[in-house]
Amino acid sequence: MTKVLLLVEPKTEQLQQLKSEFPTATFTTDPADCRDAEIILGWKADLAATILKNEQLQWIQAKSAGVDYFPLRQLEGLGITLTNASGLHSRYIAETVSAYLLIENRGLRPVIKEPGQWIEPAVLETASQRVIIFGTGHIGQEIARYCRFFGMHVTGINRHGSDDHLSALFDDVITMQQFETEDELLVTDYVINILPGTGATTHFFDEKQLQKFTSGYTFINVGRGTTVVTSDLQKMLATGYLRSAYLDVFEQEPLPASSALWRSPQVIATPHISGLMQHFRVALYPLFVDNLRRYFAGTHLRNVVDYQKEY
Repeated sequence: MTKVLLLVEPKTEQLQQLKSEFPTATFTTDPADCRDAEIILGWKADLAATILKNEQLQWIQAKSAGVDYFPLRQLEGLGITLTNASGLHSRYIAETVSAYLLIENRGLRPVIKEPGQWIEPAVLETASQRVIIFGTGHIGQEIARYCRFFGMHVTGINRHGSDDHLSALFDDVITMQQFETEDELLVTDYVINILPGTGATTHFFDEKQLQKFTSGYTFINVGRGTTVVTSDLQKMLATGYLRSAYLDVFEQEPLPASSALWRSPQVIATPHISGLMQHFRVALYPLFVDNLRRYFAGTHLRNVVDYQKEY
């Protein structure tokens, strides 16, 4: 029997489905079974040392798109397959980004940051704006879809450039190399970062990179906090080069209560909640079940993490 450890506890009907469809598997929610489970759904940091000693383990299904909290090098060395939940949170992150855009453009930021003040804030015309999105995967595409609905001009930045699918969602797409070598400032109203947390993206957005766009734009980060040099971002805000920032992720999480980011009138900070959904397990288990079918059929799993790319 194949032992499957469910660290994301299923609903009763989900467990019944699993037992009915996969009679050759044993499903458990006991964390102690991480010692010899062949498959694990989810992850717990306090079990990492024990999991890495498990010689039976073949596959881990993450519950998130980002996998920077996994010991990737060790898992790769042990030959363990890791799959992520890429695409699962896309709609919800895009909705959060849309909320940020509307808060900024409808002048709600000063209203939120200065309670009790009867003010008439400046408003911006969304349909005349330009947005640059770093990352054109599932999340980037969904954000682009919402931005296009608002009438915005949408530019994507990725490793490989455009293709037929992306051209239907983005007005234009440039490669990261083109961005790096561009001499002229890129004209934009918003820069949206959804880059994953990898060795290559650590502190990518430093002062130099933040100044590669025309001044007066808003920076949105729903990727990873490690991709931004926080002190440089704060400097750009203080000098007025950046109009504002909407930050859902941070270099240090939880963001300390003492952080000036909480109190800055230019910043809306949210506690890493952009991907939250009301019925998470309802959304996660179909992906897991599909991959279980593939696993037992010996076919390629969905969303396999490339350990070299770290996503």
